[in-house]
Amino acid sequence: MTSDGQRWGKDLVNILEKLRVETARYGDEPFLKAAMAVCALTILADGTVGLSERYQVDAILGAMDRLRVHNPHKAVDILDDYIEALRTEPEKAQDVLQGKILRYAGDFKSARTLLRIAYLVISADDDVVEAERRAFDQICLALTVNADEIWAKMSEGG
Repeated sequence: MTSDGQRWGKDLVNILEKLRVETARYGDEPFLKAAMAVCALTILADGTVGLSERYQVDAILGAMDRLRVHNPHKAVDILDDYIEALRTEPEKAQDVLQGKILRYAGDFKSARTLLRIAYLVISADDDVVEAERRAFDQICLALTVNADEIWAKMSEGG
């Protein structure tokens, strides 16, 4: 049997861990929304929502520590809402989603991560069409980076 002090210490560690996760989750929700905006813009660029693209989003959500702290169902709900908005009010939704991305223009690491997400989603079906490349270029424009240079680096595995 443990003493009250030992139990209190374990409880404190558990509470502190939960606090760390919650702080990461709530403090980084704008990045989650920007990531899902990137996914929506790139998934729907060719006019269809492909299964390979959806699987790629799931893989991204599971692989990235920065996104993994969020409930994956919430992330997918956000993505679905963005896709629906792009279908029903494309111009308005484009502006709103670009705004979510734009806030990371001055943050090199976040911008790089968002561009990697875009590239992974676009290349998920191994068939990059011009509309998808234009979507990538628009994301690069919002992040104030050179689209051709970034695309070349991504194509080389960077």
